[in-house]
Amino acid sequence: MNTKNFKCFQIVYEEKNITSAANKLFLSPQGLSKIIKSLEEECGTALFVRTKEGLIPTESGKIFYEKSKEVTKNLNEMFHSIKAEGSKDKRFKIGFSLGTIRAVDIANIRKFMENSPEISGSWREQVNAEVRHQVSNGDIDFGIVVGIPKDKGIKAVRLNSLEVVLYVYKGHRLWDADEVSLSEIKDDKIVSMNENYHIYRYFLNACHMEDFNPTIVAKVGEGESIYQLVKNKVGIGIAPCFLKEDSYVKAIKIKDAYSWDIYGIYREDSPDLVLAEKLIQVILQH
Repeated sequence: MNTKNFKCFQIVYEEKNITSAANKLFLSPQGLSKIIKSLEEECGTALFVRTKEGLIPTESGKIFYEKSKEVTKNLNEMFHSIKAEGSKDKRFKIGFSLGTIRAVDIANIRKFMENSPEISGSWREQVNAEVRHQVSNGDIDFGIVVGIPKDKGIKAVRLNSLEVVLYVYKGHRLWDADEVSLSEIKDDKIVSMNENYHIYRYFLNACHMEDFNPTIVAKVGEGESIYQLVKNKVGIGIAPCFLKEDSYVKAIKIKDAYSWDIYGIYREDSPDLVLAEKLIQVILQH
């Protein structure tokens, strides 16, 4: 029995739906169905009853779920112990979601890494869903992500919260405004973070709630590009309040805007809970 398939079974059990479970596991529904069927054949009994409402676990399925969770936890602890014993350093990996490096105190994190030889430092940012997936699977030990995850077995602590604001250029009609509503920019050209960022979807949804489709003329991958495009009057920008302001570009509060919340996440069954919690405290000291 391939113990890697335990995670597949557990997600199906929790989601009660092959399609939603497959999306979380980055698998096709067909491939995930084959894995569940293979597990049932090895167990010699049905683990789920297929109904219109979804997959309902049998009594055997309930037992398999509880026992597989124990096995998974024990295996994780075993491999972490072996890895730690074989190599005392570089066992604790940290992942950053796109944009989060700007939102946390890098100086404190760097010092903590330097004083903790077991941490494998990497400053590469990835798509938010990928970092969450890696933490959930145990591929990395700690993730800094946008938004609170709902994955079971994951501990999340809010590290920072940044207001989403409007960046305008000098000479724009809103330059002297202290606060604007989204409806006031429905005819403006907008510079936004691209589809890999949560803020892009949130902004679109907020505009749709105001009954208009924004005119997005540029989608970028980092904040400095927004600053340069706004400064050169390509459009006005939507971004968390972490860009520089000067005599050419200023930030304006958006009425009823949501916040860009940054969370530190790690597995509740991590053998390095103490290290994860220490890292949380270091980040919160900013």
